[in-house]
Parts: sequence; C-alpha cells; structure tokens
Amino acid sequence: MKTYQLKPITETAEQATTANAQKGKIAKEIFLGIDTHENSYEVARKIDAGGIQPVQRFKPDKFLGFVAKQQQLAEKVYVVYEAGPLGYVLYRQLKELGVEAMVCAPECLEGGSKRKYNKIDASKLTARLYSFVHGNQYDLRIVRVPSPEQEALRARSRQYDQLVSTRKALAAQGRSLMLAQGYGSQKGSWWRPVAFEQLRAALPEWILAELVLWQVHLLVLDQQIAELKSELVASFQGPRPKGAGALTMVQMEREIYDYNRFKNPHKVGCFGGMCPSEHSTGDPSKQRLGSITKVGHPRIRVLMVETAWRMVQFQPDYKPIKKWYPVLTGTNRALKRKAIVAVARRLLVDIWRMRTGRITAQELGLVMCY
Repeated sequence: MKTYQLKPITETAEQATTANAQKGKIAKEIFLGIDTHENSYEVARKIDAGGIQPVQRFKPDKFLGFVAKQQQLAEKVYVVYEAGPLGYVLYRQLKELGVEAMVCAPECLEGGSKRKYNKIDASKLTARLYSFVHGNQYDLRIVRVPSPEQEALRARSRQYDQLVSTRKALAAQGRSLMLAQGYGSQKGSWWRPVAFEQLRAALPEWILAELVLWQVHLLVLDQQIAELKSELVASFQGPRPKGAGALTMVQMEREIYDYNRFKNPHKVGCFGGMCPSEHSTGDPSKQRLGSITKVGHPRIRVLMVETAWRMVQFQPDYKPIKKWYPVLTGTNRALKRKAIVAVARRLLVDIWRMRTGRITAQELGLVMCY
C-alpha cells in the first residue's frame, strides 16, 4: 500500500497568495473592509470567493503600503470604510493608488448579536462589500465623495450654522444665570447694547460681571455671522422661488453638489430623509406606511421644512400648498407637521426638476424672484 506524508502547514494566507502570484495564479479580486480610527486601522480581507481572513491592524502610515501589495496580488482591489470624523483623505489616497475605493454611510453593524468591536465591524464591512460588488445594492449605502473644492465650499456654508449654534448656546447660558437668580429668562438678544443697558439698572454687579464675559463673545459672533451671511448670499446667482432665501438656496446647493446625481424623484426625497418608512407584508394590496425615515441628509431636511413654512405665505398658488392649505392653517399640530413634511418633500423634488430642466417654474405654479 502506498503511503502519503502530510506536510505541516506553516505558511500564512498572504505567503500562499504571494506564491500563487509568482506562479502566475493571480487572484481576480481582493476585498478590504476597514474600521478606521485616528491611530490605527482594523482591516479584514477576502480573496475572491474565499472566507474572510483574520483581521489585521495597521498604523495609518503603513496601510497604503499594504494596499499596494494587494494590487500586485489581484487584478482588482476594492476597499470600503464608513464615513466619519476622518473625512475623505484616505479615500483620495486610495484613488491615487488606482484602488476601487468606496465610502459608505455609517450604520449599526451589530445585527442583533449584542457584540460590537472593531474586528467584527471590519469583517462585516468586508462581507457587505463583496455582496455589494456582486449585485446586492442594499448591502451598502455609498456616500458621494465631494471634490476638495466642493468640500471647501460646503465647510464654509456649514460654518455659518456652527456659529449660529454657538451663539445660541452662549446666549442660553446667560439667560440661565438670570433665571436662576429670579430675573426671568430675558427672551431676545439680551447681549446687544440697548438691551444690555436696560439690564444694568436691574441686575447686581456680580451677575453683570458674569454676563459681560459672554457679551464680549456674543458681539464678536454677531459680526462674524453677519459677514459670513453676506458672503454666502452674494455667491448665489440666478432666480429662486419667492420665499426661499438666497442663503437657503446656497446652503442646499453646496450640500447637494450636483442635481444630476439623482436619477428619479424617489432618490431625491430619500436624500432629504423625508420618505415614509414602510412595513408592508402579506397582502400585496395593503401598504403600511409610517413616519419619515430621517436616514437622509439632516441639513437638507431642516432647510426644506423651514422653506416650506415660508411658502405658505409667499406661494399660495403652489400646488402642494393649495392641497394642504386647510391642514396647514388648522389647529391640529400633529397633522400640520405631517403636512409640512409632505410639502417640503415635494418642494425638494420640484427644485430638482427645475434645476435639471425637467419642468418650469410656471408649470409648478411657483413665483420666482432674484
């Protein structure tokens, strides 16, 4: 009887793949899922249809060298990581290497297991990347990455909201102090010169000393907000619907980048997070819709809802306003909130239709202004 001697397995998966590459047996595809952090990357790898290999940890400055090595082993390298505070620097570096890089929207990868840590996240991202590349479009929600120029414009627009938010926070601290000492909440801009002079006559010295510290910062913020608002408004060119301010239109367009990115109205509504949730099962003729998903862009949703309320006053002939006017002017607050979201969703879709040349403002019943 012929006997066979088993050789001990000593080489790693990477060494085996390198050996195959030297023999001319190059992998067709390599998939890398990355859980990114400031000081380290957790990386899971999948070669073709094989299993997901053990997660490896890399320093950010070493990771690109690892990716370059994968390009020597496979015809195509796919990489995905979640959008987050690290921005798109890694995405652009990977693109320069010629890698098929993607950034996906962050979401819970726990999947009901009640276990979440970096290695699991990297492995699940890799599995989803493989499924997405091979046709399952629902496994990843890919983020559209702006160009550096677009990102700079968007950051400038977002800074306006950040300054306004900071001003609100400081103003609230001053009101809290006065309220706690029995002087009321002092609604309005208490830090501005006229209002502050009135407070001087009523407040003790120690409270005034506290408020002056906040007043200095609030007056500076007033100036910075006014200057930035003027800059943003001046950058908007062309007609806009009456009731939609130039500042609103600038901020919206800097968040969207390009209206042609959307293929249909449903995608536009989803981007604003204003499409209803759905739980329909069983009888196909019965559709069960719920509250809006809010999975889209929160800034777009806020801008559109604010604009929709202004449209009630400035655009009475706009079709959605006509349809929902009895509800919007009624007393039922819950129904009013639902109605204004419906108007905002339709307004966002109609702006997209106008910007892409699908319809005119006259056909929509919109009054335009400059």
